Amino acid sequence: MKKLFLSAAALMCGAVLFAQSNTSYVDQTGNGNGSMVDQVGLMNYSDVDQWGNNNDSEVNQDGVTNDSYVEEIGDGNTSVVTQLGDTNESILWQYGDSNDSFIWQDGVTNDSFVWQDGNGNFSDVNQLGTSNDSYVDQWGTGSDSYVEQDGTSNESDVYQGYWYVGVGDHYSEVRQIGDGNYSYVMQDGNRNYSDVDQGGNNNYQTTNQYGDDNTSRVIQGFGGDDNFSDVDQTGNNNYSFVDQWGNNNDSDVDQLGDGNSSTVRQGYVGDYNTSTVYQDGNYNSSLVEQYGDINFSEVLQYGNDNYSFVGQYGYLNDSYVYQAGNQNTSNLNQTGFEHESIVIQLNDENISCVNQSGDNQFSFVFQWGNMNNGCVTQSN
Repeated sequence: MKKLFLSAAALMCGAVLFAQSNTSYVDQTGNGNGSMVDQVGLMNYSDVDQWGNNNDSEVNQDGVTNDSYVEEIGDGNTSVVTQLGDTNESILWQYGDSNDSFIWQDGVTNDSFVWQDGNGNFSDVNQLGTSNDSYVDQWGTGSDSYVEQDGTSNESDVYQGYWYVGVGDHYSEVRQIGDGNYSYVMQDGNRNYSDVDQGGNNNYQTTNQYGDDNTSRVIQGFGGDDNFSDVDQTGNNNYSFVDQWGNNNDSDVDQLGDGNSSTVRQGYVGDYNTSTVYQDGNYNSSLVEQYGDINFSEVLQYGNDNYSFVGQYGYLNDSYVYQAGNQNTSNLNQTGFEHESIVIQLNDENISCVNQSGDNQFSFVFQWGNMNNGCVTQSN
């Protein structure tokens, strides 16, 4: 009986040791490939596959039930994966030559997926916290992507050169600090630039760039939560800057054509502001400032070289600017409460200015023709 008991104990001990073991697979086909795997902890899993020449891979896992998958097909690719904590997962695919990827995850249940298909691309993902999710998909040549997420349940999706239109050389940077933030970046064409900074909680941002040399920068939520921003650029050399502070601010920017510029600043003091900017043509310029609560602004520009400024400093102000033609100028300022202004400019080289202060002012400006000049001032 004693002998039977010792045998059962030995089997149980062996089962425990087996459950605690780490697993590593390395498959190399070609010349000069290098792989290093370092696993500390329990039930970590690593799979490295290299086909080609002079590829390098490094996997570091310290914790429990972390999974890492690395696949490199081509020549001269480099990958470094570091996972600290529990139940993190990393998937890294590199197809082509001279691609570099770095993944660092520290926390619990973070997920990272990097897919680079082309040559000379670079990706760097850093995730700290719990249940953060990053997806990077780069096609083409010479694109750079940086993702940093610190908090809980943040999500970032980056697509560069996804439809493989153009050479590449895109740049994307995403930084999210807080909980429940979401960022989506799509870049197609050549040399597009996107920079996203989100702080706070439950902010939502999308950027779509189709063409060459477009620039988008978004700052959201460092003074609040639940902000929304959508930037769409189709053409070349367009510029968009969105800066949102406060809570529940909403910005939508659409640029079609070349050389358009849009700047939106919302909620440095205030919440629930809404801004829409639509530019269709070339070298149009729009600046919107909303400081206060529940202000609404809509700017529509069709044509070339139009300029619009909207400043709303107060509460419950509404503004509508419509420009169709060339070289029209509109300046609109609202200070106070519950103002409404409508500006319509048709044809070329019209100038309009509106200044509203106090409470409950209404203004309607309609310019049809060329080189008209009108100014409205209202106060009480």
